[in-house]
Amino acid sequence: MSLKQINRKSNSELVKAITNLKDAARKNEAPLWRSVAARLEGPSQNWPSVNISKLEYNADKNSKVVVPGKLLGAGTITKKMTVTAYSFTQSAVKKIEAAGGKCVPYNDFIKSNPKGTNVMVIG
Repeated sequence: MSLKQINRKSNSELVKAITNLKDAARKNEAPLWRSVAARLEGPSQNWPSVNISKLEYNADKNSKVVVPGKLLGAGTITKKMTVTAYSFTQSAVKKIEAAGGKCVPYNDFIKSNPKGTNVMVIG
């Protein structure tokens, strides 16, 4: 997508997140971050809204998960995992933390996983 696409986004936090994801993709040769940035550049109505029950079924204990959209709190979760998403509902954060996991913003997640290895994208 072109630079014009990103300029149409009015949310400065979103623009910053997309820019940071693209920078991480270039610096670390990590196509994972590029694909997440591309998803966020598209219309927000096309972003996935993922319930934590989907994380419970698809991710292993202690895994690292990227949601290129919003994480919702429907369902239950018993596994400890680190999750990053553009946004989280309060109930999703509570349930993940209650299971021993963490919800972190993209920037912090990229710092701890620069190459995107052993990271699962759900959504």
